[in-house]
Amino acid sequence: MKDRISADQLRETRFENSQLNALGVEIISLEQLRQKVPKQILAQPERVDFFMLVYVTSGEGGHWVDFVETSLCKGSLLIVRPGQVQRWQIDGSYSATIVLIDPTVLPYWGELSSVREGGLLTLLDWQTVSQLPASLSSAISTSLTRLESDIHSFDGSELESSLIRHESLVLMLRITRWQHSLNMNSKISGRQLTTYRLFIHELEKTFHKEHSLSFYAKRLGYSQSTISRACSAAEGRSAKVVIDRRIALEAKRILIHTSLSVSEIGYDLGFTETTNFVKFFKRNAGTTPYQFRHRR
Repeated sequence: MKDRISADQLRETRFENSQLNALGVEIISLEQLRQKVPKQILAQPERVDFFMLVYVTSGEGGHWVDFVETSLCKGSLLIVRPGQVQRWQIDGSYSATIVLIDPTVLPYWGELSSVREGGLLTLLDWQTVSQLPASLSSAISTSLTRLESDIHSFDGSELESSLIRHESLVLMLRITRWQHSLNMNSKISGRQLTTYRLFIHELEKTFHKEHSLSFYAKRLGYSQSTISRACSAAEGRSAKVVIDRRIALEAKRILIHTSLSVSEIGYDLGFTETTNFVKFFKRNAGTTPYQFRHRR
């Protein structure tokens, strides 16, 4: 991992390991992380540009992800997605294995895996924190031990890269199968799920500039009603609401974790007038940007 402070003063952490950059997968223990990174840095919020899986092996603790505090204990699995803002609770007394995955090596983010596999891997649908059953915990522990061993002996070859990436994919598909058993997206058809994921993927790339559903419909080649039906099936809300919630979430992140002015934040999020941004934020957050920042 490599940290940098961006212009908006929110610490951004990128996938960065000189020996593993070409691989795009790294595994580290929480104890090793604490040894490498000072406590005052771990205690600060950061935006990550990779997937992070945290599997708790013992003890209890907590973790912050986008303003929500989660509780962790043995057998807990936490997922942090690219773009989310997280913060470690350094006073926790738990141990964990952490898997870092560069999204460019995964289906739908890169071209190293098939589209078919991408349709099966549903990282966006996972619960932020879930408690694994004993049988799955045992299988995950075995997979992590094997993955850690193979990464440790990684020689940079294409064969080793392919092996480790497929091991990582198998690990995540195994978790995905269990997540499906939690009845997540159980009422959504395969075609709607594909439409929803494509929409969310495009939204993540362009929500700073594009706020209209018509843009995304034209971009993806779907009708607006098709995208809205997919969003309703997946999230229980219309596509327009999904767009607005995404923009509002980013506004909250920047308001809390930076010192940018409200007008600067609005401009960065595609609003030409500050008053329009303030009205938008109040409609979606129930308070003005100024009040939200002050209360936090």
